[in-house]
Amino acid sequence: RCVQETGTWGNQTQLMKLTLLFFLALSFFAVSAENWAVLVAGSDGFWNYRHQADVCHAYHILINNGYKPENVIVFSANDVANSDSNPFKGKLYNKPTEKNQEGVDVNDGCVIDYEGEDVTPENFLAVLKGDAQAVNGGNGKVLRSTKDDRVFINFADHGAEGLIAFPSSYLYADDLIKTFEYMHTKNLYLELVFYLEACESGSMFQNLPTNWSIYATSAASPYESSWAYYCYPDDVVNGESVGSCLGDHYSISWMEDTDRGDLTESLNKQFNIVKKRVSQSQVMEWGDLSINKQPIGNYQANGYKTTTYDKIKAQFLRQMTSFDSARGLDSRDVKLHYIKNKLQREQSLQASQELRAEINQRLFADNIFAQMAKFFDFPVETLLGKTQVTNFDCLKSSVKTYELTCGKFTEYSLKYVQFLVTILSLIHISEPTRLLSISYAVFCLKKKKRISVTT
Repeated sequence: RCVQETGTWGNQTQLMKLTLLFFLALSFFAVSAENWAVLVAGSDGFWNYRHQADVCHAYHILINNGYKPENVIVFSANDVANSDSNPFKGKLYNKPTEKNQEGVDVNDGCVIDYEGEDVTPENFLAVLKGDAQAVNGGNGKVLRSTKDDRVFINFADHGAEGLIAFPSSYLYADDLIKTFEYMHTKNLYLELVFYLEACESGSMFQNLPTNWSIYATSAASPYESSWAYYCYPDDVVNGESVGSCLGDHYSISWMEDTDRGDLTESLNKQFNIVKKRVSQSQVMEWGDLSINKQPIGNYQANGYKTTTYDKIKAQFLRQMTSFDSARGLDSRDVKLHYIKNKLQREQSLQASQELRAEINQRLFADNIFAQMAKFFDFPVETLLGKTQVTNFDCLKSSVKTYELTCGKFTEYSLKYVQFLVTILSLIHISEPTRLLSISYAVFCLKKKKRISVTT
C-alpha cells in the first residue's frame, strides 16, 4: 500500500512538473514574441513636407511605447528637414503651435534606414519579405518577424487607383497582395496591421483576402483623394509659417488619438474616431475585420501599458473637439497651394516661374485627357468613374507608355490613372494598350510641340 501511494504521489509530482514546464514554455514564447514595424514616407520635395513629418511622428510613437529601435524600419527621402526652404533647419513639425510655444521636433531622434534613392518599392517589398539579399542600398535592415510576432506598417505618400507612389516609381496593388501572400505562406507574422495614407488608397486592398490575418485601413476609398492638413495659414510653429502642410488628415488623426495615451483602446474605436474626424474622404477598413477588436497597443506599442506620453501631451496636442475638418486641402492641390503661398511671401521671379510651370503642367494633363476622351468617344466624367482594376499588366504597360511619351505623372495628374483603368475595362482586351499608345503619341507629342513653339 505504501509503495502504491508513493507511486501515486510520484505520478502527481511528475504531472505537476510537466504542467509547470508547459506554462513556463508558454511564458517563454509570450515573452519572445515581438512587434515589428515598417514606416514609409514615399515622396520627396518640400511641398511634401507632411509625409516625412507623419512618418517621424509615427516612429516616436512606437519607440516611446516600447518598440525596440532595431525592430522599426523607416523609409524616407530625408530631403525636407535640411531643405533650404525649411525655416526651422534640421527640424520637422507635425503640428502647429501658438506663439512662444516651440512644439515637438519629430525629426529629432528619427532614425532612417533607407533614404534618398534607396526609397523604392523593390526595397520595401524585400524588407517585408525579410529578404536582405534583395535589398539595394540602405543599411540592410529587413523584417525578422516570425509566426509569433505582430507587424505594423504605415505608409504616407501619393497614390492613384491601383498604385501608391515612391519618389521615382510605383508600387501596384497586385504586387503588394503577392507579397502579403508570401508573408502569409512563410509564416512571417502572427497578425499584420497596415495604415495607408494616399489618394485612392482603398484600391490597394480591394483584393485583400479576409483569412490572412491582415487588417488594413485606408485614408480614402478606391476612387477619391486623401487630404492634407495644417496647411497655410495653419502651418505656424512658434509664430512662424513653415511654408508647407505639416500633416495629412488621416495620419494626424490616428496619431493624435494614440498620443492621448490609452493603448487599450480598440483598433475599431480608433478607426471610428479617425473616420469621424476625416470628413472629406471616406476612411475605410479592409481584410480581417476581427482583428479590429484588439487594442491599438498590440501594434502601436511593444509590451504596452497605458502611457501619458507627457512631452507630447503637454506641447503637441490640441483638444480633439477643436479640430476643424473643413480646413483640409485636397492632396492633388497641395503643390499648387504651396507655390502660390511661396510667391505671396517672396514676390520673386523664381516663384512666379514655378507657379507658371505648375499651372501649365496641370493644363497639359487636363487637355491631353480631354482630347483622349474624344478620341475614345467617352465623356471625361465616365472615364473618371468608379472602375476597379482587373488587369494590372495592362495598367502597368499603359502607365509606362504614357510616361515615356508624355512625361512622368505628377501628384495632380495621377488622378487620371482612373481614366486609364476605365478605358482598359471598356475597350476589347486586345485593343486598349495599342490604342492608348496611339493616343499618347498623337496628343502628347502634338501638345509638347505646341508648347515648345510658344515658349
